[in-house]
Amino acid sequence: METVMNHARLAIPLHGKMAARSLHTGLFASSLLERRIEPLYFIGPQYSNTGLLDNHRYFLLDTRFYDVFTDRHRWLQNLMELRQFAVRTETTDLRLRNQLEGTLFAAENLSQLWLRAARMDLLRRIPGLGEAAVWIESLFYRTSVHTATLKSQDIRAALIPGLGSDGFQQEGFFAREAQALKIPVISTISNYDNIVSRGLRGFMPDRLAVWSRLMADEAIKFQGIPAARIEITGPVQYDRYFSPIPVSREGFLHAKGLDPAKPTIFYAAGVDVVCYFEIFQIIKETFLDTRRCNLAFRAYPHPKVLSSPEWLFLENQMLQTEGVYVSNPLRFSSDLLEGEFFKSVLQGDAEQDELACLFKYSDVLVNHFSTVSLEASICDLPVIHIGYDSYNFNLKACFTSAHMRRHTHNRRKLRLMAAKIAETPAQVVEYIELYLKDRSIDQEPRRAYALSEIGYLDGKAGERLAELISTVVSK
Repeated sequence: METVMNHARLAIPLHGKMAARSLHTGLFASSLLERRIEPLYFIGPQYSNTGLLDNHRYFLLDTRFYDVFTDRHRWLQNLMELRQFAVRTETTDLRLRNQLEGTLFAAENLSQLWLRAARMDLLRRIPGLGEAAVWIESLFYRTSVHTATLKSQDIRAALIPGLGSDGFQQEGFFAREAQALKIPVISTISNYDNIVSRGLRGFMPDRLAVWSRLMADEAIKFQGIPAARIEITGPVQYDRYFSPIPVSREGFLHAKGLDPAKPTIFYAAGVDVVCYFEIFQIIKETFLDTRRCNLAFRAYPHPKVLSSPEWLFLENQMLQTEGVYVSNPLRFSSDLLEGEFFKSVLQGDAEQDELACLFKYSDVLVNHFSTVSLEASICDLPVIHIGYDSYNFNLKACFTSAHMRRHTHNRRKLRLMAAKIAETPAQVVEYIELYLKDRSIDQEPRRAYALSEIGYLDGKAGERLAELISTVVSK
């Protein structure tokens, strides 16, 4: 893309996959350019092999500097940890328990471990202490690693994924550097549970783009953000589900080696690879061996899962099974910068998004209380959650279905009404049969749930976010 003259420049740090999926799309870039805003992307070192840094719109997001800076300051780490748990929800309570479990057997002194946990649980209950941690961080732990670039590029505003809370600390450092230069900061939420699960924000944004009224209320209640700073835009990354898919159902399924005359079961797996074997066996015995259905099997999109011996063995078994397509989430996906689809978006090609096709052309989704269930509801795809744990031996509690069901966002009434929860292997089969017979079952709850989470069902979130940015940079 050529340099754009007389356009306001917008800095966008891209560190995590959800940020890339949300903000690094041709559709969103077009919405910005139509409003005379030029996006400049700051990408992490993990994306340096993509060749993007040779483009004049790309700069290095020096996350390694932030990591070293954090490692050198023990009190900063303590403040960040306090913020991680200062927002008290069912999910943050679970995360504190997970942290305790993760360090329990590595701790040399058990009494010190319990004392630390008790101290954290006490501190997080003190009103205003989380806000004090934010103030101390911003005052005493300042960075300026990108200051020169922000100045030289004449940045008019910064669009920040997240709020600098847990998992978004790198973006938080970047946001505070921009604010130190009096550059307006607009934050946008990249996943539907971030407000309630990621702890307290690391900075106060000038404007916050949320998905829905529900998320706006949570931002006010849990993050202390004034209502006047909040704008409901919807999630940019889901706009693509409202665009036509450039391939038919028959063409897509044929290309994946599946029979278009049969219904397709889509299994979106979680982290626990042991469950993969069980769910595959259930579906194989009931639906594949009888040649009644296709199975699209998508593993959890993490390199550690996809390189595990268990997955490699199961993948080989499935590749030899008729009627099964194994979807590689690190190849055909818009989730990662190195994904082939993502690169095609950068080059302006109209490649198909395999995940969108699976949502549109499957007949039922089986999952483990994942974000994909919201995406399925947006696409009116019936959803089944796995609500039991057949094998939890040697399994961390945070990977179990019992644990997932306790999260704040997984206990919402509309979410539970929009899907079936299989409490036994027999119910997995029962609910698949139910939805295959009549996929209109739970259709209205699915729509109501999707609308409650994303605010709009029109595919124009990117336009609304771009318009919000335009109002900020024009002041």
